[in-house]
Amino acid sequence: MEKQTIVWLEVQNQAVMNEANKALPEGFEVLYPMSRTDREEHTRLIARADYLITQGIVVDGAQLRQGKKLKMIQKFGIGVDKIDLDAARELNIPVCITAGANAVAVAELAVGLMIAVNRRLPHVDRAVREGRWPKAEMRAQCYMLSGKTIGLIGIGNIAKEVARRLIGFGVEKILYYDIVHLPAETERQLRVCYAPLNELMAAADVISVHVPLCDGTRGMIGKEQISLMKPTSIIVNTSRGHIIDEATLVEALWNKKIRGAGIDAYDEEPVNPDNPLLSLENTVLTCHYGGSVIDNVLPRAQHAYGNIEKFSKGEPLDPRDIVVAKKT
Repeated sequence: MEKQTIVWLEVQNQAVMNEANKALPEGFEVLYPMSRTDREEHTRLIARADYLITQGIVVDGAQLRQGKKLKMIQKFGIGVDKIDLDAARELNIPVCITAGANAVAVAELAVGLMIAVNRRLPHVDRAVREGRWPKAEMRAQCYMLSGKTIGLIGIGNIAKEVARRLIGFGVEKILYYDIVHLPAETERQLRVCYAPLNELMAAADVISVHVPLCDGTRGMIGKEQISLMKPTSIIVNTSRGHIIDEATLVEALWNKKIRGAGIDAYDEEPVNPDNPLLSLENTVLTCHYGGSVIDNVLPRAQHAYGNIEKFSKGEPLDPRDIVVAKKT
């Protein structure tokens, strides 16, 4: 029987491909693009695909219309802002995610960025490599997580994992803002307390962003919200660009209205060389790689390939994974 084709629309390191393909089900083959930026190549691959796995490459409606065989789109992760969901609905192509599959990895990076900004780790690393010993000056500039108030914007799977990890650091209080309140028992278990967004922005020593990008969250942390932050506070974003007003954030950092930021997600990716964030000393910048750890590739691939295999057999998928359902 002829194999069904999965197009994994991302350029992958060989070690990642080897690890992921340990989970490739029988009866399927997987193809990868050679380029992240060649739209024509991507469109040709989509035209060959029975199933499409997406990561960070944009997939628009015109491309989906070329996918005459395309049965399903599976996100390797949870954010679907780069998939044309309206076109998928129009074409009756279901879209699924791997809910919770990268929560621990992203949570670890979020906490790591909190520490890196608080302890100015990149600055100190450079200084020591250059033969300097900045211990005295760092004593006046560095902070602990212990005893601080943390604000989590969004309280999905990733933010819950952040909260669990922060408990071990002895933080004073964890506030969260979300459009949905957690049940009281879950709040008790996570030791979190709901606060309105502006109240959270004003109270927190460390703010960490964990909402998806959609119409309701685009620009939700703007001039008003950033103006409420304490001058000693920091903000971390491991979610998506455009949630924080980037220009306002740059201005606040440049003028020391806030102490620092740890940024893994940007308005434009890869980051433009002219982006002023790159010139700021009070930032720690990473490359939107929160979920990019080799020891989580196989579990995530098992999840993604598992959804594809179940769908191909007509078996039900976990409702938490379904973003666009197939119309019958």
